[in-house]
Amino acid sequence: MKVKKTSATIATPTPDAEEVRRQIAKKAYERYLDRGQLDGYDLDDWLEAEQLVLAELGEEAGEMD
Repeated sequence: MKVKKTSATIATPTPDAEEVRRQIAKKAYERYLDRGQLDGYDLDDWLEAEQLVLAELGEEAGEMD
């Protein structure tokens, strides 16, 4: 009996939606602290944090190519 050899690829786990949301919230809070804890910029902080996190995830995915 011959055994066929196959190359196995190890998949890197991708964060689920809840983990991505946590990362965005953490970065948004960091932006709030960096700004001196000024209120009224929560949406701006969230949107900027979202862009940063998604860009980082895209770069990580690109490293695998």
